[in-house]
Amino acid sequence: MANWLRPGVVVLIVLSAGAALRAHHSTAAYENTTITLKNAVVKRLAWVNPHSVVSFDVKDARGRVATWSAESGSPSALSRMGWNRNSLKAGDVITIELFPAKNGARVARLAKVVMADGRELLDSVYKASPFDTIQKR
Repeated sequence: MANWLRPGVVVLIVLSAGAALRAHHSTAAYENTTITLKNAVVKRLAWVNPHSVVSFDVKDARGRVATWSAESGSPSALSRMGWNRNSLKAGDVITIELFPAKNGARVARLAKVVMADGRELLDSVYKASPFDTIQKR
């Protein structure tokens, strides 16, 4: 009886891991429409796996500084989109398009960055959107 138990447990673990990986890459936490924040000031680009993160400050409607974090693709996915670890530096002023969190937290899924000189840095979401359509509010 123990001879069949071990392979059965291995199969169960492998099948469970696949479901967990799919859940990890869900976009359910984010709105399916984008917002655009202008005059954002980059704090940091964390060029890390599994997802790079852009941290930035932007003034809210009352003029108070709000810090946001926007998750993007992996460094390898971003590299294919023309990014590198030095694409964004602390102090860069950018316009950023993102899918905000549904719960109102200042976290988001990155869609696009527009640099002060007009250059655009697209996230992999623009190439193969996890959303049915990219809509703007």
